[in-house]
Amino acid sequence: MNSSWVAPTAYLLGVGWFFGTSIILGIGIGLWADSKTGFEPVFTLTGSLIGLAIALVGGFRMLQPFLDRFGNGTTGRS
Repeated sequence: MNSSWVAPTAYLLGVGWFFGTSIILGIGIGLWADSKTGFEPVFTLTGSLIGLAIALVGGFRMLQPFLDRFGNGTTGRS
């Protein structure tokens, strides 16, 4: 059985979790700050933008080694 897909799949699942967690935490912290201050959409929008920025920058940094290792179009077979 050929399992050359396992390592790239696991790596991409980790990147996906990072994206989701960053955005959800940003929104969650923004909602919490809005409830404490009363500035209803301000901190939620700010938190979502900061979470998205963290996800993009961190995701790019996480994907660079992945693309260097798996992005050359070969499947690792000789």
